[in-house]
Amino acid sequence: MANIDTLKTLLQISDTSIDTQLEAILDLCEAEYLSRTHQSEADDSIVIEMAIERYNQLGNEGIQQMNYSGISESYFSDYSDKVKALIRSKTRLVAI
Repeated sequence: MANIDTLKTLLQISDTSIDTQLEAILDLCEAEYLSRTHQSEADDSIVIEMAIERYNQLGNEGIQQMNYSGISESYFSDYSDKVKALIRSKTRLVAI
């Protein structure tokens, strides 16, 4: 499992008040990574990148852009292109 201390350092979080939330985010991201890539073990650096993006979306889930005067909104449907490329680079094809 990806290291919560590394995630906290990158997010500049020093207290322990949201450790449970961060652990849950890491767990979800690791499960999603394994599901998408069909790997037996997760790449911690990619899982942490996924967790950072998921954490940064909390409270604004899905909002990519919002204009107040024109009332225009657009939403994230997935991870950033960078993270998607990292995931694709680790994806194993599975024959059915």
